[in-house]
Formats: sequence, C-alpha cells, structure tokens
Amino acid sequence: MPRRVVIGIIVIILLVAGSVFWFYQNAQRQQDDAYNRQMFDVVMAEKMQQLYEQAQNWEIPIQLDVHDQRLYGDYKIMSEFMLNYWMENAEARNLYLRELKTAQWDKFLDVDRLDHDRQQNYKETTQMLAEVKDIENNYLQDNTELQQHFLNQARSLSIHPEMKAALLQKLNQQQNNRKEYALFHLEQQIYNKAEQMFDLLKNHRWQKQNGKISFYETAQVKQFNLLYQEVLRLNAKIEKIKTQNAEVLEQDVTAASE
Repeated sequence: MPRRVVIGIIVIILLVAGSVFWFYQNAQRQQDDAYNRQMFDVVMAEKMQQLYEQAQNWEIPIQLDVHDQRLYGDYKIMSEFMLNYWMENAEARNLYLRELKTAQWDKFLDVDRLDHDRQQNYKETTQMLAEVKDIENNYLQDNTELQQHFLNQARSLSIHPEMKAALLQKLNQQQNNRKEYALFHLEQQIYNKAEQMFDLLKNHRWQKQNGKISFYETAQVKQFNLLYQEVLRLNAKIEKIKTQNAEVLEQDVTAASE
C-alpha cells in the first residue's frame, strides 16, 4: 500500500476518532448539564422549604447550610448565592422583629403598664417610642445596604453571562416586589397611630376601667377608639400578607429554577 494512502487513512481515522470524541464530550456535557439543572431544582426546593420553616420562628436566628455536594459548577454558585440572598433577607426581617420584641413594642397598649408608667411621667413609653423609631430607621438603612451588597455580588459572579443576566433581572424583580416593604410600610403607619394615641394619653385625663383605657371626655374616647380601630385594620392587613408566604415561596422556588 503506498505511503501516501496509509497516511491518508491514518488522518481519516484520527479525524473520525476526534469527531467521535468531541460528540461524546458534547453529549456527556449536555447530559451532565441536564442532570445538574434537575438537581438544582431539587436542591432549591428542599433548601427553600427548610428556610421557610425556620423563618416562621422569628425568635430563633436562621441557620441554613447553603452548600450541597449534589451540585457543581455554575449551578452550585447560583444555588449558594440565591439561598444566601433569601436567608439574609429573612434573617434581617426576623432580627428586626426580635429587636421590637426586646423594646416591648407588643406591650405598648398594655393598660397595666401604661397606668404604672403614668406615675413616672411616661418615662418608659417615651423611651420605647424612641427605641422603636431607631429600630425602624436602622432596619430600613440596613435593608437598603443589603440589597446593594447582593446586586454587587451578583455582578461579580463567575458564571455564564446568560445565567448572570437572568439572575440580575430576577433580583431586580424580587426587590421591586418584596413583601417586606409592604409589611414595613404598614408597621410605620402603626407607629404613627401609636404616637397619636400616646399624645392623647399624655394630654388628657383617663383611668383604667375593667382592664381598659377610659377617658373622661367623650371627644378623646372617640379619637382614641378611632386610632385603635385603625391599628387593628393595619394589623389585619399585615396578617393577610403573612398568609401569602406559602404562595410566595412556591413562586420563588419556581423562579429559581427558570
């Protein structure tokens, strides 16, 4: 067999072998990617459920392991980033609630507390309102900084450009439609109503009667009751938003896998 023909056959064999190897690599890569994508959905669903369950008990700090050995590559980076994002936001909200609890904000309208504090010229209640105002301001500032931190971090992730673009888009959507903002806005309104109620208590005569606050003048009774009904209405709105958490969780998990 002529040498030129032998060389030609060898070249063809190498080309065919190279094509087969490339095809195998490409097929394997696609198979691995499909598996990784499927596992990403599984991991995110499991971890988000754990996060949701922990977040409901706001009195205990959230502890979630965002790492999972079943994932690798871009999907591992994406999963850990997104879980950190949701965990940090949930914990920021829960820390805010714990600080309000420490300030005894839930006992603002406790009649026995107010009756006792009246004898101290409302020193405790005045301090309480100041502390709650600081807590709200700090939460708003910290939350704004937290969102910017995650946006900056997302821009620097070493993942496929299309995945990064999709992630940034979803982050912006999340920040524009976050339930925490709606809750916080309602809580700020409650604070404003509380200030008005406190002004009535400080500036008008009242007594503790049958475990309730009773003003001597009808005008103050009507004003106080109206403010109290507004607080109840705002609290009802807050509870309604909280009941939607399960639906939001499902949407977040679905969005994470798209």
